[in-house]
Amino acid sequence: MTIWREVEDALEAIIEEYERANHVISLFQDDRVRRRGLERAGMCRGVALELGSGPGNFTSMLRTRVDGSLVGLDYSAEMLPAARSRLRGEDVEFVRGVFEALPFRRGTVDLAAAAYALRDSTDKVRALTEVSRVLRRGGELLIVDIGKPNNPLVRGFFSLYMRHVVPILGGLFGGYGYRNPWSLLYRTYELLPVNEALLDMLRALFGAAVLEEHAFGGLIVALATKTSN
Repeated sequence: MTIWREVEDALEAIIEEYERANHVISLFQDDRVRRRGLERAGMCRGVALELGSGPGNFTSMLRTRVDGSLVGLDYSAEMLPAARSRLRGEDVEFVRGVFEALPFRRGTVDLAAAAYALRDSTDKVRALTEVSRVLRRGGELLIVDIGKPNNPLVRGFFSLYMRHVVPILGGLFGGYGYRNPWSLLYRTYELLPVNEALLDMLRALFGAAVLEEHAFGGLIVALATKTSN
């Protein structure tokens, strides 16, 4: 659990630089893939839940695709006020919670969405099981995130990028030096399943799922549909 506490502290330390630095680190692909994910999910008419709302940068994009209620969930007591400030005047509610124990009743959510947040869960199977629990039958889970390519050579390249290049870019951009909050991303990246294994996991837990690879599998859009109660 130590790594997750370190990651949370690191994220809270870079709230001001978080979005701008992530644009640079992703080579300006992060928002493009977010938009692609929203295209795949389509319009939500009902209750939407954002998992890991952070400072609210994806929340504002998601709000335009929800004809109903939108709830943003995040564990960080520092991120939630930043998101509330950003979305002031919008019809969005924010709650504090963790993916592994969602504070919602069974079958009450039509769309759950996680943008660059699933990798921060401490137990991915448990987190995804919780999402399946709160989704109604026919409800969907949208995941936009860093991917772990199936090809071992490509995966090795991305591991090197995450381990060495990302801390350099984050340090240069944020003025933190090489040992900076972005240096922890590699440690959570290493714990991710490869893209193929993630797809299998989604199909097992939800019933149906598709996964698109972008940037040679370094970024993914996955959409899972709950097919049974």
